[in-house]
Amino acid sequence: MTARLSSKEVYDEAAAWAAKMDAGALSRSEQARLEAWLSLDARHFGALAQAQALLIATHEHARMRSDEPVKPARRVFIVGGGIAAGLAVAAGSATYIARIWNEGRYRTQVGEMRVIPLSDGSVVFLNTDSEIVVRYSKSQRDIELIRGEALFDVAKNKDRPFVVKTGTTQVRAVGTSFSVKVLPDQPVQVLVREGVVEVKRQDVPVAPAVLVASNNRAVAPPDAPIVAEPVETAEVGRALAWRVGRLAFHGEPLNVAASEFARYSPVRIQIDDPEVANKKVIGLFVSTDPVGFANAVAVSFDLHAEISGEQIRLSRK
Repeated sequence: MTARLSSKEVYDEAAAWAAKMDAGALSRSEQARLEAWLSLDARHFGALAQAQALLIATHEHARMRSDEPVKPARRVFIVGGGIAAGLAVAAGSATYIARIWNEGRYRTQVGEMRVIPLSDGSVVFLNTDSEIVVRYSKSQRDIELIRGEALFDVAKNKDRPFVVKTGTTQVRAVGTSFSVKVLPDQPVQVLVREGVVEVKRQDVPVAPAVLVASNNRAVAPPDAPIVAEPVETAEVGRALAWRVGRLAFHGEPLNVAASEFARYSPVRIQIDDPEVANKKVIGLFVSTDPVGFANAVAVSFDLHAEISGEQIRLSRK
């Protein structure tokens, strides 16, 4: 089994890929090697985003200091099919890399995913219909998640903690990878992909903080204690498939899957029959294509999919 690379080795390799991509289009064999490298370790995508963002900043700095035109850095991942295809365009959804900032407000529209490299080397992946506010200081890195969902790949700095706040819930990390989700009428969810985070309720200062390790999910209801429970590695991957423009289901009821698609598209899937609504779905689907999803499950479950404007009705034949 291949030994796990250190963070420095990961970022060194990411920098080499970013420089190669910046110099020109990759060959077909290089494309294949890049995609294979991205799929090996969850850290690789974030490291590549950081390396490319630093190249963007370098080019822009050079342009500002010189009267001569400077070739701009590529502002999106130039990669081929498979996993990497969703990084640039995922069936009509927009994915792009922002400039490096110490502070600012970032939003995504429905169906859009945004990659936000931050000045300390951290990277934020902002999911559909989401909004964050970044406020960095010398002593602390503060992020406020207004709504939606975000994955944070945090650069390690024990003297400058990384704190995500949403409502009355606070998540504190030093260097790790975790997502935070806050949706209407649902408790806050914190999914830890790597490292350990501390989750606490700001409105109950006497309540002890809950430590959440990798492959664990914490649920923080507004009126109940925070609860953490383990999840399988495969489930973590499925929960974060939105990063590449996909939704992954592994036995969820059809009506739950329909609700997930509603986060990514104005098209709504209507299911009136409880028996149909409870059918279990397994598969990987393009997040912004509810029509394709509805047609696929209609074939699988021998259903009728009636499409009318922005509504799809699934029913028994």
